[in-house]
Amino acid sequence: MSGTISATMVNHVAMDMAASANAVWQVILDDYVEATKFREYGAVEPLDDPAAVFGGYRMRFEQSGVVDERVVRITERDEAARRLSAAADYLSVPGGMRVYATYHAQEIDGGTRYTIDCHTQLSVDMPAGDARAGVAATLAEMTAGADRHLLAYLAAIKARVETDA
Repeated sequence: MSGTISATMVNHVAMDMAASANAVWQVILDDYVEATKFREYGAVEPLDDPAAVFGGYRMRFEQSGVVDERVVRITERDEAARRLSAAADYLSVPGGMRVYATYHAQEIDGGTRYTIDCHTQLSVDMPAGDARAGVAATLAEMTAGADRHLLAYLAAIKARVETDA
């Protein structure tokens, strides 16, 4: 059997930060509602979509020869809980990719725990041989790579908010 199948990759990462929950929440809003973390790389335009009740945007940028084009819809914005959720359709990924992510600034003793939970739906090539084991190995490798990327992002945020605190 060859071809591609639809698969889901799940990532859960968190990092404790010696900063107020309000400061971390503001970073979440800046990065994902205002899209400041993307604006330095390319174009971000507001999404004119009545289904994007909490807002959204279309973005396109190129970095190291790789084009990244997405449509992002904010699906939850809970100010009291300091929690934001979004769905992003990655238009430039062959076969398509959709990411559902939740960003949460949780107050803890001595600071804030910034958590990110993601579910990513994507197409995965069917390997030869034991397809189930091959897909599992591919997803494990992809999940580990995404975890490293998300933890590096959280470490950069930690350094920034702790310096500002």
